[in-house]
Amino acid sequence: MTFGQPFKAGDWKHNTQGLVARDNMNAVVPMQADEISSHRDGSARFAVINAKLTGVQPGEKRIINLFTGSASATPQLLPSNPSWNLSLEAKIFNQQVTVVNFGDRNGHTPGTPFLVGEKITMTIAGPTTESFQLTINSTTAGGAFDTLTKIAEAFQQLVNSQSQTYLGEKIGGGYEKLWLRTKNPSQGAFQVSFSYGGQAKITQLNQSNYQAPQTWTVNGQDLLKQQITLANASQSSAVRRFHGPVASEFKLAIPFKNASTGETHNFLTARLDTRMFEAGQTTRTNVVIENNWTYKANPRNITYEMAFKVNGSTVHQQPIFTHYHHARWQKVVWTGVEPKVQLRHNMRYFLDSRAVWNYDLSLRVPEATLAAEASSLAQARAEQAAYGPMGNALLNPSFGSTGGRPEIGPLPKWTAQYLISQDERARASMMAVADASAAIPIHFRDENTDSPINTITSPNVSTHMNSINLPESADPSIWGPDTAHQASYVYVPYLLTGDNFYLDEAMFWATWNVFSMPASYREFDKSLINRQQVRGSAWALRSIGEAYRMLPDNHNMKAYFRTVLDNNLAWYKQNYVTNRLGSPMGAIQHAVGETPPWQNDFVGTVMALLAENTEPNAKEAHDWFSQFNVGRFMNDANGFCAARAPGYYWFNADAQGTYYTTWSQLYARNYASDVGKPCSSITDIGGYPHMAGGYAAYARGMLGAAAGAQASGAAAAYAKWKTMTPLMDAELAKEPNWAIVPR
Repeated sequence: MTFGQPFKAGDWKHNTQGLVARDNMNAVVPMQADEISSHRDGSARFAVINAKLTGVQPGEKRIINLFTGSASATPQLLPSNPSWNLSLEAKIFNQQVTVVNFGDRNGHTPGTPFLVGEKITMTIAGPTTESFQLTINSTTAGGAFDTLTKIAEAFQQLVNSQSQTYLGEKIGGGYEKLWLRTKNPSQGAFQVSFSYGGQAKITQLNQSNYQAPQTWTVNGQDLLKQQITLANASQSSAVRRFHGPVASEFKLAIPFKNASTGETHNFLTARLDTRMFEAGQTTRTNVVIENNWTYKANPRNITYEMAFKVNGSTVHQQPIFTHYHHARWQKVVWTGVEPKVQLRHNMRYFLDSRAVWNYDLSLRVPEATLAAEASSLAQARAEQAAYGPMGNALLNPSFGSTGGRPEIGPLPKWTAQYLISQDERARASMMAVADASAAIPIHFRDENTDSPINTITSPNVSTHMNSINLPESADPSIWGPDTAHQASYVYVPYLLTGDNFYLDEAMFWATWNVFSMPASYREFDKSLINRQQVRGSAWALRSIGEAYRMLPDNHNMKAYFRTVLDNNLAWYKQNYVTNRLGSPMGAIQHAVGETPPWQNDFVGTVMALLAENTEPNAKEAHDWFSQFNVGRFMNDANGFCAARAPGYYWFNADAQGTYYTTWSQLYARNYASDVGKPCSSITDIGGYPHMAGGYAAYARGMLGAAAGAQASGAAAAYAKWKTMTPLMDAELAKEPNWAIVPR
């Protein structure tokens, strides 16, 4: 079995000590530790562990204990020509997509109007010939984007309710546009025509044209044999993750080739993370399919079906679906006997390592909650079957949608549920969300380095709508990603599994959070993330810290993430602690004279974990922000009642832009009606204190994290706020995103 293991700073000095394992019967457990990431003091922070258990019976529980000691370093000898022989066969469809545009408006200026009573008949001729008629009425008449949108939506409804052959889609902010395609991508070409006697304009353009399906293949056997030869000869390899007494893993990257012509596909690439056990008798291959290249012209969605074959026999069939541009997916395939092992970490030690925040292990996730989560996941999978691996699982694909969501927080709800319960249903949801995040079109792999974009060596790259300088795709997806509403999707899944797929995924998200900003905003190669919404800065900084902590010391991107993390923490210290940027009370601004306390809590929570991990400048920055974040709860005597501490947006400067410097000034400006009331008389606690996902809960998690980072007064503030929000406790057991407690 393979798993990830975080370590406390100082526990394992891996440069001078080995690591060994014994079970609860004191028998030696063969093991190896690889992909080691170090704390700043040089001791091991994290390692991927491969271990071999023998004689385990069904249902048996066995404890593995890890110790420092002399570890075996003799790697297994691998067969020169393994029986693995994995191949992939993709049948790729090039489907016609026709975009119809109703009207000729110019921005906010209406065009020639459609008039009440006019009839529009749209005929689609191809595999079948079908007509759809719409009569313009008072709600669809006109030439502005609102009425033209209604016309496009009306035709979409007509096509989708009446046709067995064709499908109408509305993509993003397409307004007056309607996308038409066949439901089955192999059904061929079609023509669209209109019968309309009015003066308004109707135009159309084929976004893509139909071509007959083509077969594209990948075979990794020869490349694997090459890597085995190098490993058996003790020669190094850039694509070998590890090679030891228990397991060897190779990262094989192979483009798809046309079965007829031998042509290499411009976009579709297979990455076969191939892990061999028992000297090659058992092999686990994480098949990763990517459509991720950064600089290739005309990136696009690709529609295909795919078969995975071992020695010519199909072991997995992926039904037809559309693979979004700049997205990826995975499927694990075993040859030989697949081990059926459920691993549980010593969660107290896991949290004490400071790999994550100190979640409240005294909570018990209710059985009804776990059962409901399993039901929700099953329902989501059934409803999203047509999306294949591009489905959104339990995520909201529209990141900017208003309101709270279960993925928003230091960690998503399902991840926190798993850390607390280690229940397999919570794990299933956590892993489903991690896999769904790979379908989001934010994945940019540099063809020149085969790694995610490096914004230090490529300082001008940006995908921001105002400064994009990379090839764009006009193809749609269900996703609308941003940084301000972003979750931590894959960090804990990697810490648990050690799978390279999640390591790559973390790098993709962290780099996108940098280059999705204009290059000038991030000061080019400095790769700063501060010039955006306060919450966006928090989550971007979290992703950078996660990637840095996850990456092995010898990884080619480690130095990049160390530099980017250091640059950002140095910026925060220099501009806030040293230069006293903004509020002298420690608040971060949203706009001139305005700050969102709840978003400050996000920054404080992220900065606390960085401070706990002794990242340079993090402690100083966290202490500065804690003046505001912790002080809001501890200044009843100075004119600011804690009942109002979890605010939404506050004015923290006067009309002339002069920042307030006292708690009484801040309180009077934002809670004038409460001034003069004893704090003990205010019983309507702010921030939804009965909820696990309100501002009061954000504050509680922030205070728990701040106490862990030893911010002044944080432990007392946490205890006080917990007493003031007793109804939250039961809800945090169900939704523990913010159930962080002092260490």
